[in-house]
Amino acid sequence: MNQNTSGNSDVTQSTIQFSAVKLPETPPAGTNASAAKHIIKTLQRGQNELPPTKGEKLPVRVVFNAIGQLLYRVGLQAEYGFIRTGRFLHRINRVLARSAKALLSFAIGPLAALFVSIGRDLAAPFCQFFIGIRNAFRAAHAEAEAGGSAKKAGMDYLKSGLRSYSHLILNALRYLLPAGALCLFVFTVQSILGSSFSLGVSYNGDFLVFIENENVWDSAEKLVQERVVASEGAKVEWEEHPVFELRLVDPAARTNVSELADKIITASSSQIMRAVGIRINGELIGMVQDGQAIQNLLAEHLAQYDDGTHESVDFLYPIEQIPGVYFTNSVSDTQTVMDTLEASDLLSVKTMDTIEYNETVEYTTENVESDQFDKGVRFVSQRGRNGSQHVVARETRVNGEVISVEPLEVTVLKEMVPRVVTVGTRKPTYTVGSVVGNGTMLFPVPQLSYITTRFGQGRPAHRGIDLCAPAGSPVLAVDSGVVVEAGSHWSWGNYVLIDHGNGYTTRYAHCTSLMVAPGSAVSAGQQIGTVGRTGVASGNHVHFELTSGGRLIDPAPYLGVG
Repeated sequence: MNQNTSGNSDVTQSTIQFSAVKLPETPPAGTNASAAKHIIKTLQRGQNELPPTKGEKLPVRVVFNAIGQLLYRVGLQAEYGFIRTGRFLHRINRVLARSAKALLSFAIGPLAALFVSIGRDLAAPFCQFFIGIRNAFRAAHAEAEAGGSAKKAGMDYLKSGLRSYSHLILNALRYLLPAGALCLFVFTVQSILGSSFSLGVSYNGDFLVFIENENVWDSAEKLVQERVVASEGAKVEWEEHPVFELRLVDPAARTNVSELADKIITASSSQIMRAVGIRINGELIGMVQDGQAIQNLLAEHLAQYDDGTHESVDFLYPIEQIPGVYFTNSVSDTQTVMDTLEASDLLSVKTMDTIEYNETVEYTTENVESDQFDKGVRFVSQRGRNGSQHVVARETRVNGEVISVEPLEVTVLKEMVPRVVTVGTRKPTYTVGSVVGNGTMLFPVPQLSYITTRFGQGRPAHRGIDLCAPAGSPVLAVDSGVVVEAGSHWSWGNYVLIDHGNGYTTRYAHCTSLMVAPGSAVSAGQQIGTVGRTGVASGNHVHFELTSGGRLIDPAPYLGVG
């Protein structure tokens, strides 16, 4: 117990003297164990027990105590470092605060003194005035008690005060007069900016009107020229130029372009009159004096197309009547203007009606590629069929001629079936003789109706046998082989020639479509085309030929139709 107390006392003493503690001296050269013992012995300073003698082992408690002392000193040094850093930052903060205060005092101090001085100068006359009034009442009261004139005493006191403190009034006016002038300036600018200004226009020495800006004059000038150009030989000589003057005027007093044009014409010439301008599709065509007369003539022209059966009847181009003041030599006779208009297409009449009708929808043709057939094969795999539909449309006519029919509603009555053409894409790789038939022949036209001309009949002798069948029915290869020819001939029409590789060849003519190409390999019974009447043929049939060793022979025995 005493030993622990003594140890704590040593720790306290070490804490107080920490700044004077030195690091252990470097141990003499030797082993690492000697260096460790030296450090532990040094850290054991301040302990009550004696250090171990030479050769004696260090007790475990001594080692633990030395480690504790080391950690304690490291923590104490770190804590002390943080404290010193905090104190340094605190001193920096105080210096910055004082500097900022001094800077603010340097910058704001004169301004504050200035405003305080201005406030005192402005308040001084009022303060002295109220003090003078109070003292004047006191002087008047004292004079009245002495038997004198109270009013005279009070007025004399006030006059004396005004003379004595007149300099205070002058000091206040030095600030009030500029401030008042600034307020008056701001009020004036705001009033001017918020006001509506217009241009007063004078022409030929006479004041005309007020307008918003010069663009209004330019537009009116163009309008005047447009009115004059409508009459042959009329011309405006702009010898005078307008004089513009900026004035403060209510916007309601301004004049628009049309009114200004009338006033310009009035001021430009004495040869003027009131008339009506006719504008069609944005172009001024002419002027007439009697606007109602031209309106009646236009109505009569429109009535020629309005028989009561149309939904709407109107002029193709928009027609406007513009009343105004025009030059007398620009105004034409009403009938003359109407004749001019009728001679042109400007009075074209447009009628619109809703119509209903049925129409045929022509079938379309679609090409479908297929790698199931050799390249060059092209045949109809689906026959096309026209459709029909009911249409509700808007029909537009100009002068009785239909110019457009716009469908509004379409109802399909019968669906259109497209015509599909199969196009082969497979590259033929067979050569003559590479595929050999077995010599047994199938019948080429399964849907045979009857046989007409046989082999050897007629003059010249018939080269084969004609097998009649319905149009579009299949034509089959009688045996396996390779297609030698597949195309069109002036007499055979669409035909196919097959070499069976065993000395036999067969020809199939007058087909509607072919389903093989030269170089295609075919097997017995494979469809190669369809029955038709192409080339020189009077009906749907297949002209079938057979050769053996290059010589034509009768195919009937081979087909079993002896």
